[in-house]
Amino acid sequence: MKPRILCAECAKEIQVGEEKCPHCGTVIDWTSAPDEVGGVEAHVEVRTCGKCGSENTGDAQYCGTCGAKLQGGGSQTPPRRQSSKAEKGKGSKKKEAEPNPLFSWKVIFAFMGILLILVVAVELFSKRDEQQPTQGDNTAAPMPASSIQLAGQISELEKQLASSPDDMQLVLKLANVSHDGRFFDKAIMYYKKYLDKNLKDANARVDLGICYFEKGDNGEAEQQMLTALKYDPKHLQAHFNLGIVCLKQRKMQEASDWFKKTIDLAPPNSDIAQQAKQFLEQHSSPLIQNK
Repeated sequence: MKPRILCAECAKEIQVGEEKCPHCGTVIDWTSAPDEVGGVEAHVEVRTCGKCGSENTGDAQYCGTCGAKLQGGGSQTPPRRQSSKAEKGKGSKKKEAEPNPLFSWKVIFAFMGILLILVVAVELFSKRDEQQPTQGDNTAAPMPASSIQLAGQISELEKQLASSPDDMQLVLKLANVSHDGRFFDKAIMYYKKYLDKNLKDANARVDLGICYFEKGDNGEAEQQMLTALKYDPKHLQAHFNLGIVCLKQRKMQEASDWFKKTIDLAPPNSDIAQQAKQFLEQHSSPLIQNK
């Protein structure tokens, strides 16, 4: 529906862009709002259908909705101001000019929290890596078999020992199997029980020393190895293990002496002689001495 613009002075229709009202000569100021220009008001003459209530233009004679004849003339509804396109778009432009902030306090705090978690995680992993033993650390004996696989065998041997408590060979077997399964407390108990009856068994004494070494008791491990040498002065494994125990205690000179004795006692091309030479070379290097 096209609005009719009426002169505020004579109430007659004028056209957009006219400088003066052609009917009364009133000067028109088009720089103001459309409904407030130089005394000019924009009105929309409306005729309301008495039958269906639809609104029609002021000059309509029949209702455009139901076709009924419109009664009376003039405006049946107060003049309405028509919003310009600029005003209609003003609200939407204002909303577009207020985007959500990319770096709100919530986002910043969330980012800082994630960063803190990452730093703590890296620190924990670094400490864990530092606590892991390096492959350069040497044990007094080869790594034992899986303790899980030997658990059933230990249980069965203990049942047999309950029936024959004085069977020392069964006690020694239990000690060795417990040792292989890395049940070192149990192995120490059975080795001691066996050695009470077999004091001069250097092999059992060396194995007992290895159990103490695995538990971190280097002093007791060294003592058991030395006791084994009292009964068997040329016990090869006792010499080699004493070198490792002294090396673990940072007794570099003593470790070197035990490795040299091992080399002297062992066959030249034997594995234990080669291992002793390797430890001796490492002990002589500045890198090992500075550790």
